[in-house]
Amino acid sequence: MFGWKKKELTTPVVDIHSHLIPAIDDGVRTLDKSIEVVKAFSKIGFQKAITTPHIHPNYPNTHDQILEGLEVLQIKLLSERIDFEIEAAAEYFVDDIFMEKIKKKEEILSFGSNYVLVESSFINKPLFFETCLFELQSKGYSPVLAHPERYRFLEGDIEWLQQLKEMGVLFQVTISSFTGFYGKMPQKIAKTLYEKSMVDFLGSDLHNNDQIRFLREGLQNSMVHKLCASPGLRNKSLL
Repeated sequence: MFGWKKKELTTPVVDIHSHLIPAIDDGVRTLDKSIEVVKAFSKIGFQKAITTPHIHPNYPNTHDQILEGLEVLQIKLLSERIDFEIEAAAEYFVDDIFMEKIKKKEEILSFGSNYVLVESSFINKPLFFETCLFELQSKGYSPVLAHPERYRFLEGDIEWLQQLKEMGVLFQVTISSFTGFYGKMPQKIAKTLYEKSMVDFLGSDLHNNDQIRFLREGLQNSMVHKLCASPGLRNKSLL
């Protein structure tokens, strides 16, 4: 099904953003499809995936639901003798509900050194985003902004992203953005973040099997190659 060779691609080794737990959000729909994606990840050269289901008004998943879905996927991988490490965190939509979780000291699904993947509305600049991330940091977490290059309200201006970076927020850029999969503006911002050494993590943001070929194309991009070789990229520290 997948006819490429590992040696053709350079990967960040660990993927930190995907939607591989079936039927829990807008990601993979069935367990069999999840297994197909994991096999493709392995064939490409990834050694581990930290899958990140949405916790969002449209997908109000709970801590327990995500971990239960992860266990089902892990058991299936074991039963099929697929040697691939998979963990789960979450992609949190920053809103008043998330703020309440933080203030009440509810358990937040994190990965690595207390990294927490967060996102905002793509269309409107969030009103209390910085305040929420400051609260998150005060509880000992390190916020990682998912796909900063893809927020349409930026309109190519990264001043807001620079302000977040000064706060200590880390950035996860989507691999396929470097090849224009999400459009010219995200591609431009991804390049700018690369040039300014503002990319901390790379992620696939993979939702289904159809996106594998676009991920592969992204991994062939020269900027992605250089990021994967850079000591500043944090993905490999998660092995």
